[in-house]
Amino acid sequence: MNKLLVLLLICLLLCASLFAQQQKADIFIKNACVFLGDGKDSVFTNVGITGKRISYIGKASINAKEIIDAKGKYLAPGFIDTHTHADRWIEDKKRNQMLPWIYQGVTSVFAGNDGFGTYRIAEQMKEYEQIGIGTNFALYVGFGPVRQAVLNNKNAVPTTEQIVQMKQLIASGMQAGAIGFSTGLIYLPQMYSKTDEIVSLYQEAAKFNAIYDTHMRNESTKVLESIDETLKIGADLNLPIHISHLKIAGESVWGKSTEVIAKINEARAKGLKVTANQYPFIASSTSLKATLMPDWAQEGGSKATLARFENETDLARIKKSLQQKSPLVYKRVVVMSKNKKLADITGKSIEDIAKAWNMSVEDTVIEIFKKDIGVSCVNFSMNEEDVINFMKQPWVMTGSDGGGLHPRTYATFTKIIEDYVLKRKVMSMSWAIHRATGLTAETFGIKDRGLIKEGYYADLILFDPAKVKMNSTFAQPEQLSEGMEYVFVNGVKAIDKGAKTGSLSGEIIKK
Repeated sequence: MNKLLVLLLICLLLCASLFAQQQKADIFIKNACVFLGDGKDSVFTNVGITGKRISYIGKASINAKEIIDAKGKYLAPGFIDTHTHADRWIEDKKRNQMLPWIYQGVTSVFAGNDGFGTYRIAEQMKEYEQIGIGTNFALYVGFGPVRQAVLNNKNAVPTTEQIVQMKQLIASGMQAGAIGFSTGLIYLPQMYSKTDEIVSLYQEAAKFNAIYDTHMRNESTKVLESIDETLKIGADLNLPIHISHLKIAGESVWGKSTEVIAKINEARAKGLKVTANQYPFIASSTSLKATLMPDWAQEGGSKATLARFENETDLARIKKSLQQKSPLVYKRVVVMSKNKKLADITGKSIEDIAKAWNMSVEDTVIEIFKKDIGVSCVNFSMNEEDVINFMKQPWVMTGSDGGGLHPRTYATFTKIIEDYVLKRKVMSMSWAIHRATGLTAETFGIKDRGLIKEGYYADLILFDPAKVKMNSTFAQPEQLSEGMEYVFVNGVKAIDKGAKTGSLSGEIIKK
């Protein structure tokens, strides 16, 4: 009986080998240490690519037009970036190859986060397809443009009719294939919304199997209250929620990550689907206006804010608000801009600029706004211990929030491999890959991506972990990462032997 089983096994192996030899592929990657994207240990196997798809996974060799010997290297699914502002890059046709992401091994990005995404999703998708894109793109309908279209930039509670109008805009975007509904509750005009308004709008988006992604109302002194509001939105509807760039900002609340985690774990234990994304840096980045300007002074938009500087009463109120901020804020907030008017202060803190200009910090801030009301900044407001606490959670995935003058645009995924996996050993390589691939695809319902699996799209990266290196710094952020030997987007090489190919093989990912 045992002899028969052995003969049968040999026969099956010979048949499998013969079948493999008869198979043909465009590209055959052999001898790779393969991370499937499922969080499990790596396996040594071979992978074939035919057209846009993974056509073979197995020990045998198959016929192929091109053979890549991956001995000593890691093969993984292409990373999925859950939070970006990469739409800025696509709309600049000189940057549509998406090189900061491609060089990190990112093959798919989300855009329209922080409530900035258009509700004209069909038009935007068509535009991107015509321009050509280096990575795959998934788009959010953003709360900001929706509210602005109905209420302008007013601090107002919408009427029933206005809620209906906003729902119609959201529905049109979701029908076109948006991945979800995003909010940025520190930004104009979203900051004026109440919780019930958000619940009502998410309920509409959820009819299309959307997920709710939020930049919470506060990530600093009121972070716990903001977590409560976010969890309430999910609990009221019994629908999934996703928290973007989860952080604890400000020295007075450092250490609160443990309380945030406890609240989220309690909600998850009750059955609420709560997840988050995070970037591995202690400095955030956004507009200086959103960082420092009081909410009331932003009503009506940038022109209205500038007009208030000319009104004595308004100006006094704004200065008083700026004076009441901790001096630490002005030490840690650094101006970042490509505006030539601000060339002499870019990379400097508000405190240092004030000293150079011989002005008070409040007068300095006003003067900067007069030069460029839309100026960006980075804010060194986080603590490394909190960053690591969040990083260790099984419901946290990777999101760069990239798009601006910050290393997170150029090195988020690289830094995780180089620093938190290899150097500090905060997490394993398999988990670092999973939280940027399979976990993300599963959470957001992305079909046929995020795993190395036969029939899935050939979004793949091949790299030597010892050569993965971030070059971007806060002083010189616009430096591409290195270490990716091959990057495939839908089966097409975007990186070939470490060099860009100029390919625009990215596709729109529709819900």
